Amino acid sequence: MDRGTRHLWILALTALALGSALLGCTEPKPAADLTIERLPDVNPNLPAVPTLPPPPHPVQLPDQSYTVYGVRKRMHQTMDTDVSITAYIVAVYTPPVCPENRVCPPARIPHIFLADTKDEADPYKRLTVVGFAENQTQIDEAVAALASGHPLAREEGDDRPLVPGDFFVGAKIKVRGRFTRVTGTGFSQSDGVLEYGGHETLEPGVAPVPPEGTHPRHH
Repeated sequence: MDRGTRHLWILALTALALGSALLGCTEPKPAADLTIERLPDVNPNLPAVPTLPPPPHPVQLPDQSYTVYGVRKRMHQTMDTDVSITAYIVAVYTPPVCPENRVCPPARIPHIFLADTKDEADPYKRLTVVGFAENQTQIDEAVAALASGHPLAREEGDDRPLVPGDFFVGAKIKVRGRFTRVTGTGFSQSDGVLEYGGHETLEPGVAPVPPEGTHPRHH
C-alpha cells in the first residue's frame, strides 16, 4: 500500500471514530413513565402601597405669604425670620369680665389666634400673634377711633406699627412679623408664635358687643 492510499485510510477511520463519538454524546430521552412535578407559583404577600393624603393647605400663597400650615412646615427656614402669613382670626383674647366695684387680677397681654380656616377649633392648628398692643385699653381706643372714622396715628418719627382696631373673629388678614419660639413679652410656643409687625385686612370681621354693666380687666 503506497503512502497516499494509507493517508486516505487514516482520514476515513478518523472521521468514522469522530462520528461514533458524537452519536454517543446525544442526550438520552426521558423514560415514557417519568412523571415531572411542577412546583406551585410563588405569589409574595406584600402590603398594599399606602395612599398619602394631600396636604391640607398650600405652604405659600401666590403672593408668597405663608399659611399657618406652611410657616410651620418650613420651620427650618422660617423660624427666627420675618414672615408674612395670610390666615383667619379664629379667636381674640379679651380680658375676663370684671363685675363693677370688684378688684380683679390683671389681664394677660392682648393676643389673637390665626388659622387656615374660619372654624378651626384644634388649638394645635392655630398660631398665636402677640405684640400689637400692651393692654386692652390701647385696643379699645384703637377700635373706637377706627369706628369714628378717625383712626389713630403715630407721631412723626415713630415707626412703630399702629395698634390695630379691626382684629375681630372672622377677619382674614395678611400679617407681618417675626416668627419665633419665645417673644420679648414672654409668650412661648414650641411650634412658633408671631411677634406683630403690621397687617393688612383682606376680609373684615364683626366687632363683638360687650355685655352691659360690666367692664373688661385692664392692665
